[in-house]
Amino acid sequence: MKALHSLRKMMIGLGLAVSVIPFQAQAKDMDTILINEAFHSLLYLPVYVAKHEGIFNDYDIEVPVVRSAGSGPAALASVLAGESQFSVHGPEHVGFAQEQGGSGKAISAVANSAPVWALARPDLDYTSPADLAGKEVVVGLAPGTSNTLIKRLIEEAGLEGDVTLTEVQNGSELGPVLSGRGDIAVTYQPQVEQGISQGLKIIHAFTDDYPEYAFSTINTSQEMIDNNPDLVLRFVNAINDSLALIHTDSDVAKAVAREEFGDLSGEVVDAAVQRMIENNVYPKDVMITKEAFTNAIEMQQFVGNIKSEMYYDDIVDDSFSIKAVR
Repeated sequence: MKALHSLRKMMIGLGLAVSVIPFQAQAKDMDTILINEAFHSLLYLPVYVAKHEGIFNDYDIEVPVVRSAGSGPAALASVLAGESQFSVHGPEHVGFAQEQGGSGKAISAVANSAPVWALARPDLDYTSPADLAGKEVVVGLAPGTSNTLIKRLIEEAGLEGDVTLTEVQNGSELGPVLSGRGDIAVTYQPQVEQGISQGLKIIHAFTDDYPEYAFSTINTSQEMIDNNPDLVLRFVNAINDSLALIHTDSDVAKAVAREEFGDLSGEVVDAAVQRMIENNVYPKDVMITKEAFTNAIEMQQFVGNIKSEMYYDDIVDDSFSIKAVR
């Protein structure tokens, strides 16, 4: 492990990963923290890489466990209650909490781009969204992002009423298509690679439509920012280094993903991680861009999940990410 840390530090020194906090040779007291994630997901791989590869430790942070809360609101509620220090979910939940008097902030990108793909059998011809006409599209339940994205694509193509939309439990989108009861499945990873391994093909990548999309962010409380900004900065720096490592050494990222998701085929995991790297789902740094934030919020407004305005400066504190990427 020490050898791996030394190698990574050499990479950072060569400019392959940038950090504003130098490596401390002498042992220091660790800040032990708890991270609450909405659910256990390949989308949150930068957090797992930072934990497995000792990057958090390099910044004097100990993360005994990353706990799955079951939803974004539950993960953020744990942070606002002081039970955990950081949460991982969409930035819109910070806005919802603020409307209820909560004081959360999104501080770091972790899953960017719109990580949703549409798959179909090889014999289905598809060259543009117009080819959805007359098709049955299987998608996860509303108000999930995959559901929202396909509905917007159908509306923008002028196909409302011409496409049959069948909603199923998230994660079970492939079944009807593989059995011939549906034409197209709209889903996330690793279901995308599982579908490809069973003969389906990608016909539409929403990552191409929305290369900047704040799908998931690292979030914390205003109290944490005010009372322990040094810890917040060290945490954001660790995520920034993790993202850099994912892009400079995909084999490390895939090995961590295989360990975290041991119930999945290793080949499926590797393919899913590689596709998400190539499609900027794992961004190259921690900046939450205004374009990414706006795209995510506008999509929630489109489907009616957000009825009021949400503004970047109210929800995002980019002061830590700006320091991390310098």
